[in-house]
Amino acid sequence: MPIKRELSSVFHCIWDSIVSFLANTQLGEQLLANECDVFFLPDIFEKLNSLNKQLQAKDSDLISSKSDIAAFLRKLQLYMNNIRRRAFEQFPFLASVNNDLQDNDLALHAEYMENMQTRFGDLLMMVIPTWLSIPFEVNIADIDISLQEPLIELQSDEIMRAKFKDGNNVWKTNDVAAKYHLLWDKAQLYVIAFPTSYLGESGFSCVSQLLS
Repeated sequence: MPIKRELSSVFHCIWDSIVSFLANTQLGEQLLANECDVFFLPDIFEKLNSLNKQLQAKDSDLISSKSDIAAFLRKLQLYMNNIRRRAFEQFPFLASVNNDLQDNDLALHAEYMENMQTRFGDLLMMVIPTWLSIPFEVNIADIDISLQEPLIELQSDEIMRAKFKDGNNVWKTNDVAAKYHLLWDKAQLYVIAFPTSYLGESGFSCVSQLLS
């Protein structure tokens, strides 16, 4: 994603020079015919790149990934609505060709973003148990009976409560895995360390570097 964003931005900055260089050629004619699409790319790639960085964070897990993607999809809906009414504050490159934009161009860009929404269906359908997000506030009566007793023990653990209050993810501490086996068996499915291919590739690269 970073490469696409950078290339698109550079392409935009030297647009006039490229058009002049390719004047009277078939490629030049195609570029001019798709000028609005070219100016749309750096804007949308910047937003995709921002999401990509969030998903690549070292502390990223399935819970945080779902939150990031859910927020991104809500933003996409906002972008689509704004583009359709020609509000380009969130698309500065596209705004620079505002006078050349036709309604069919805007419809195409909105359709592109709408298609993106279908790519995250599986993750959005995943239900995150409330006791995972707010383990010390959830009502014991509202969770599965098999987890009620160990969760009471966790809620009564003042050390773990203090860690949670300080903003620490208690599910990623060794204490939970050692002391609360039943809770950890369920929680570990959601705090998996490698929800994105980037983290897996990063880990393999580190191992490869150590071995060499």
